[in-house]
Amino acid sequence: MTTIIIVEPHTLFRLGIVRLLADTLPSAELLSMDYESMETGLQTRCCELLLLSVPSAKACLKLLADAHRSLQPSAVLLIAESHYALPALQDMPAGVMGHLLKTATPELMAASINLVLAGGSCFPSPAPQHQTTAMATPVTPPSSPSPFQAHPDKLITSYEPIRWPPADPETNHLDEARLLGLTPRQYEVLVLLARGMTIKGVARQLNISSATAKAHAETLYMRMNVHNRNEAVYHAVSKGARLGMPNTHIEKAC
Repeated sequence: MTTIIIVEPHTLFRLGIVRLLADTLPSAELLSMDYESMETGLQTRCCELLLLSVPSAKACLKLLADAHRSLQPSAVLLIAESHYALPALQDMPAGVMGHLLKTATPELMAASINLVLAGGSCFPSPAPQHQTTAMATPVTPPSSPSPFQAHPDKLITSYEPIRWPPADPETNHLDEARLLGLTPRQYEVLVLLARGMTIKGVARQLNISSATAKAHAETLYMRMNVHNRNEAVYHAVSKGARLGMPNTHIEKAC
């Protein structure tokens, strides 16, 4: 059973998240606590996913250190009031697989959680209107033994090279392509983008030119009525697509 822990100082908001997840992830074990319970270690428990509310980027690192010590999460999804309360992408600690704003819809929150549990990541960008993509530029991380040192190259993808198409008997990529209104090739491009590949990486994986891969990406964005990779993945997952990711049956590490 997947264990999800919610750490949020405000009781009503914390209970609201628990209620939402109870409806959308009925098979998950849900636990919730405030900062004090986490910091004092009164509730020491390992978990597959930690939803951590952060008041500011400055407080984020301390809260993550407390969480690592007490809860040992496999993945962390940050929740904040605004993008200004979050660390910059290049400073995002390892282990953080995404972030959400508290203004997110229940559907977006559920889709993001499912995506992270399936091994993906979600970092919606507050991009200006003229910016059409949310591709992060890899940054060389500083050397540090800290468990939460910045590793931008690990934020967008946690996949290892696999044979194409993904060998998931529970997922029919043709059915999902029809569900999303995409051609099989556009669906293949979306799956690889969801795994964090760049356009050049997609081109190499599918043995097509970068220009062709870019054209497929732009066309699928238009068909899905979205503007970038993150929105496309959220839209697909919220409609029930798994994008080649296996169902989550994570074994506890402790």
